[in-house]
Amino acid sequence: MSRESLPDVGIEALAAHIPRYYLDLGTLARANGVDPAKYQVGLGCRRMAVPAPDEDPVVLAAGATARLFDAYRIDPANIGLLVVGTESGVDGAKPIAAYVHRMAGLPATCRAFDVQHACYGSTAALTIAADWVAGGRSAGRKALVVAADIARYDVGSPGEPTQGAGAVALLVGPEPRVLRLERHPEAVHAEEVMDFWRPHYRDSALVDGHYSLECYLHAAESCWRRYREGTRAGFPDFDFLLFHSPFPKMARKAHRRLFDAAMRDGDVPAEADPAADFERRVLPSLWANAEIGNAYTASLYLSLAGLLEHRAVRCAGARIGLFSYGSGSCAEFLAARVGDDEAAWRGRTGLHELLDARRELTHRTYLRFRKEQADLAHGGSLRPPLPHRGLAFCGTRDDRRVYRDAESTAAPVASDVGGDSPAAAAVAPRRTRRVRNGGQPAPAPPRRPC
Repeated sequence: MSRESLPDVGIEALAAHIPRYYLDLGTLARANGVDPAKYQVGLGCRRMAVPAPDEDPVVLAAGATARLFDAYRIDPANIGLLVVGTESGVDGAKPIAAYVHRMAGLPATCRAFDVQHACYGSTAALTIAADWVAGGRSAGRKALVVAADIARYDVGSPGEPTQGAGAVALLVGPEPRVLRLERHPEAVHAEEVMDFWRPHYRDSALVDGHYSLECYLHAAESCWRRYREGTRAGFPDFDFLLFHSPFPKMARKAHRRLFDAAMRDGDVPAEADPAADFERRVLPSLWANAEIGNAYTASLYLSLAGLLEHRAVRCAGARIGLFSYGSGSCAEFLAARVGDDEAAWRGRTGLHELLDARRELTHRTYLRFRKEQADLAHGGSLRPPLPHRGLAFCGTRDDRRVYRDAESTAAPVASDVGGDSPAAAAVAPRRTRRVRNGGQPAPAPPRRPC
């Protein structure tokens, strides 16, 4: 079905989940012998989310889903499709969606699968879900899209300060109170490039930084031109522009690339100030990314959550453009309109609450967390999770991943979380939608730019 013929469809609800800990990039810079301004100004980042050893991509995805179901009182029985966009798969065969399906209490009639194409996977998942709803196959049910990733690079590498982690859950349906996807010809760009990759034998990614940057910018301009040619819409027609943000400075570069293209096309006057345009239309969406870092597939939709939850910006009814890029590569530009009622999102995404609850790590503890995460990825690694309440990854036993009950602080005692024994029942998560505050501690709030 062509995008122009779609009935109203889009995001009805949105919620986020992030790790309990962060590392200040000033701390990382000093440990690496680097001027902090190189990270904080050069990249536009302030902090990066650091997952604890018991926070894997499944935990992040299930946490976002739990918060979504709680905040919007969603009945799992009404979900007919679950698509997880991720490049942080935990198994070569079993998708993250299978774990989330059980943890969220979704019905057996709900199909579930993952989509992988670097950071573009979440947008691919969103378009699949939107077409499923619009095509009449939903039979009144909703689609659940989850973007969840952990960005990890080698210690001391140029990519280390662009790490991060997070998840965003989206309810997709025909009543898009949060964001309505506009009907327009597809604006997609795809070509095989070797700008970013992670071989199966590595647990951290590799990137050709300068080449990847140029691939991103080339794809952004290509998608924009295809959108403009198909719609005759211009640069000034958007109130806000959101870009995939591996680091906030990348969004600034992408905006400037499109701004210059728009100026050549006569969409903006020659005397227009690109810096002022960036601050008005892009910057309001980036404050959360500066606090969280790169969350791969979740980055664009954390920007959306940040825009919606910005305390000084009102975006109800605003028209926004979203540019999604996945290395390798595939990219897409989407046009959408924010809903008219702020009550559909204000204070419901969990973003402020989660950021306020985080704890700062020392550099030494950050390194210890990395080592423990690597150890837990190996067979026979079952161990008690850290002492906090909530869903947790506890390692493996008999080559099976083991997760702690979402509402328990007890250590697991069984290896087969899908079994029927009483021991297995002690480990198997109940519906995580009842979890409040994501099991987060509550230290003094960090400073935020909004």
